[in-house]
Amino acid sequence: MKSITFVIGSISAIAIVLGILFSILHWKGASMLLLVGLGTTAIFFIPILTLQMYKKYKLAKV
Repeated sequence: MKSITFVIGSISAIAIVLGILFSILHWKGASMLLLVGLGTTAIFFIPILTLQMYKKYKLAKV
């Protein structure tokens, strides 16, 4: 599960950075890259990371 989280986080971070770069250079596709990167972060990365942290905290507390 940690490797999946790492891969999803890496892909979304790369998409966000490339979207910002494309936006600065006024190239086509900047808005789509930002949308994909931020969407991936919001829909997949944050919930998976939250679930992992919850499980870790719950197991440490018991």
